[in-house]
Amino acid sequence: MATYIYEAYGKDGSIEQGEFEASKESEVVEHLLRRSLHPISVSPLREAFSSRFGSIVIGRLSTVDVLFLIRNLAATIKAGMSVVESLDVLINDTEKKGLKAVLQKAQSGIKSGLPLSRSFGSYKKSFPPAFIGMLKAGEISGQLDTTLERLSQYLARDYSLKSRIRSALIYPAVLLFASSGVVALLLIAVLPRLAKSFETNKVELPGITKFFIALSDALTYSYILDIAIVALLAWFFIYFRRTDMGRKLWFSALSKAPVAKDLVKKIAVVRFARTFGNLEDAGISAVEALHVSADSIGNDVYAVALNRSAKDLEQGISLSKALSAHPRLFPKVFVGLVAVGEKTGSLGKVLLSLAEFYEEEVNDKLKDLTSVLEPILLLAMGLVVGAIALSILLPIYKLVGNFG
Repeated sequence: MATYIYEAYGKDGSIEQGEFEASKESEVVEHLLRRSLHPISVSPLREAFSSRFGSIVIGRLSTVDVLFLIRNLAATIKAGMSVVESLDVLINDTEKKGLKAVLQKAQSGIKSGLPLSRSFGSYKKSFPPAFIGMLKAGEISGQLDTTLERLSQYLARDYSLKSRIRSALIYPAVLLFASSGVVALLLIAVLPRLAKSFETNKVELPGITKFFIALSDALTYSYILDIAIVALLAWFFIYFRRTDMGRKLWFSALSKAPVAKDLVKKIAVVRFARTFGNLEDAGISAVEALHVSADSIGNDVYAVALNRSAKDLEQGISLSKALSAHPRLFPKVFVGLVAVGEKTGSLGKVLLSLAEFYEEEVNDKLKDLTSVLEPILLLAMGLVVGAIALSILLPIYKLVGNFG
């Protein structure tokens, strides 16, 4: 007898994973079929562990990988291939292990009768909720190739927006890193040597020099402790920010920053308008589209507002009226045009047009943010370096005066 790990889906489409002891693989399959479960994969415990470990390492896909998948899948399906044949072409065409593993699992699921959206849905970190929602709508409507093309455009625009945000912040980040390096070098390498010289010559030190020497002593006390503190700060910023509390604190801080608060607001509006507009055009209900948009927007404040708006829609309230209950999040012009879209029956197109409009404003705000950050960082680091230089020069003048 051996232990097998299985993955199967039931009548309602839900995926079940578990273990079963059997002498051979066929017995596991028979056991699953008796329970009205359709097997997706069955493998011995050791192989399953290796497979799962591999999926942890290589299972996450980049946006570029997802774009490659969608564009090529749309092209092959439009050419007349079945989904299984299209996936087979992509599997043979790609050399990336992570992408190939995802495609192979999706193909296996489809052969077992699982929808494509459900197969990709098990990789939630790689495929956003809007992706799965639109794919599901495309399968139901029988317009999978058209939906995939729309998905490709949606992901490309979202990726372009993220790239512009990162590009705008690269120079300030490099400037901050370089300036911090200069300050650290002065405090760790330069100031300790001068402090010994001042102590040897019994120079009376001013308050500013004593402060920086104390700071230098703290930094040079233990480099291991310094590394631990830096690592802890990095963990706090990267991992803690992913938690619910971390995200709330992060967005709370950004929402109070002078230039950043407008930028954060417009980015959220762009992502909501584009996500909801594409879901609306794909035929998804407004309530479900709001829930998916809340999961996709990447902003907890807006997510709460959108989920509340979804409840309002369930009670018969229009989308524009539901959004108007959050005037600090959605501009009056935006809500007004949403109302026009509802009346004319072109809500999806109106929202996609609004996404284009507000994306231009995001570009302008990014330029403003960069132009504001650069002088502020230069001034702040200049003051710090100047203060350190002053703390060094004042005792030197006294030392020279003593020799004179």
